[in-house]
Amino acid sequence: MILLDRQESEQHKILEALVRRLPSTHTEYMYYFEKLRRMHAGFAGEQRVDAEWLEIILPDPHYFLHDLQILSQFGTTHQIDTVLLCPQFILILEIKNITGILDFDESFNQFTRTTAEGDIEGMTNPLHQSRRHMEWMKGMLQQSRPQIPVHYAVVLATKNAILSKSLRGQPIFHVSGLRYYVREWLQQHKEVVMEAEELFRFASKLLSMHRPIKREIEVPVRDIKKGVHCERCLNGQPMNYRYPNWYCQRCGAVDNEAIFRTLEDYRLLVGETLTNKSFCEFFAIDSPNTAYKLLQKLPLKAEGTKSNRKYWIVN
Repeated sequence: MILLDRQESEQHKILEALVRRLPSTHTEYMYYFEKLRRMHAGFAGEQRVDAEWLEIILPDPHYFLHDLQILSQFGTTHQIDTVLLCPQFILILEIKNITGILDFDESFNQFTRTTAEGDIEGMTNPLHQSRRHMEWMKGMLQQSRPQIPVHYAVVLATKNAILSKSLRGQPIFHVSGLRYYVREWLQQHKEVVMEAEELFRFASKLLSMHRPIKREIEVPVRDIKKGVHCERCLNGQPMNYRYPNWYCQRCGAVDNEAIFRTLEDYRLLVGETLTNKSFCEFFAIDSPNTAYKLLQKLPLKAEGTKSNRKYWIVN
């Protein structure tokens, strides 16, 4: 059973909105464009691994928590791609969608990859990442008697990652090997350690601790393109409002859903509160009276009166 489904993260949505609204000539555009590209690739890799689970026979009951994000008591974060909980063991997976020849120098704790062009790049060690999550999970389980085994592994979502001999014996493998490793762990741990009720209780505890991590962007709001944009026109052509419709002067499209997409962009890039003034500025509305009428039609909660009125975006 999937208790926590995998979805686009808030940071993913923020980057998408930012790249849509940042001029391509902006000094930070390519940085955020590349960051979003990597995030898209990582999410696609995670979905490939998720699909692999469909053909793996697992004991009942079992629970999945995907993209579990927890702030520890020390103020550090644990963002775990997949947690599998079953009666015999718990598995923590770090999923990587990377290419090239991967090497690990244990004496220096150094993880590198060699690209197709022959460049050697240092990387954050995914083995250490997943092991850190495993150690935290074991700490969470200290009150459990008896102790359930906890395994960790790094799964490579693309065949274009080549493992060198330096990684032999390490818990890292291609997605096609997942079913075989799971089978080995089930053979290794045949005894039921957590009964169904206790397993569900612990899985629910982890779920209750899940808090999506939102990282603020560093681009000033004044740098992004304003207005309600046409979805058909690729460069974000601003639409015009003529009661009761939004229309694009360039392609002629009429799209009354565009204002709701713009409201979501505002939420992601600016925040959850608006005033008539901030609405006029971001949505490129010239008339405060027109802005007021449009605000009444949006999913907002109003507080205050007249010039002191604020609007809260309702999720």
